[in-house]
Amino acid sequence: MGTADRDAREIHGKIVYFGAAGAGKTSNLVFIQRKLKREHRGELKRLSTRDGVAVYETLPVQLGAVRGYKTSIQISSVPGAADASALRRQILDRADGIVFVADLRPERHEATQAALAELRQHLSSQGRKLEDVPLVIQYNRRDQADENAVERLHRQLGLRGVSCFEARANEGTGVLQTLTTLSKLVLMELRKTVDDATPQPRPAAKTSGAPTPSRVVEPLGPPTGPVTASFEGEPELAQLEKGFQIESAGPVDGSGHELRIPVRLIDEATGRRVEIAIRIAIDAL
Repeated sequence: MGTADRDAREIHGKIVYFGAAGAGKTSNLVFIQRKLKREHRGELKRLSTRDGVAVYETLPVQLGAVRGYKTSIQISSVPGAADASALRRQILDRADGIVFVADLRPERHEATQAALAELRQHLSSQGRKLEDVPLVIQYNRRDQADENAVERLHRQLGLRGVSCFEARANEGTGVLQTLTTLSKLVLMELRKTVDDATPQPRPAAKTSGAPTPSRVVEPLGPPTGPVTASFEGEPELAQLEKGFQIESAGPVDGSGHELRIPVRLIDEATGRRVEIAIRIAIDAL
């Protein structure tokens, strides 16, 4: 659902943190904003409704260039107030990816299940299904539940085949892993938006009496190394045919002073593979 501005060569995506009140959505955004370097992060804004009851946060993140388009993601949390359902539905509109923050505390399992049901309902009202949206589950407050809490709650939620992370968001444990995994899924979808926004060349007019030569596609050489967040290897990527598959090239690495998201591009026409790594620098604690 990302939007592409072809004239400005910009792509804008949207990630929403959804969960019951007190699940830890705000703690996630606070830690993310603190860890990212200034050139990658914007201002974490705490917003409220006119009556001041429903409070939520937004955080813009800059990801660099994707296929020549300046790419950014707006990260938002939803308010937890009981009477803020309409606002939660509004924030979910056109979301490219969702982090569902599940509260592991036993007394909050019922509220977590109710939040998931509401999430499904809001997406349905927008003509979407949860299974069709990039999703990551974060089981938060791990230190406040027994060792079987994750398995028990995961079975109750019934979300199969979804990436899950245990977390203590107030300490930062599991926060960056959750974000980078979902960001990889969202970037794959935003790449499709770039293709849709890029005008395709018109076929050359045929000259009477002379056959039109067939197009020759030169094979790509081996990868020259990982590509940074600025995508310095983009001329090579531009040679790929429009149709290619994207798959994970390994686990997300959040160690050290950067986030590294490995992705493999497979040209469907030639079978050639190019591996890239999106890197986002982060500040040390």
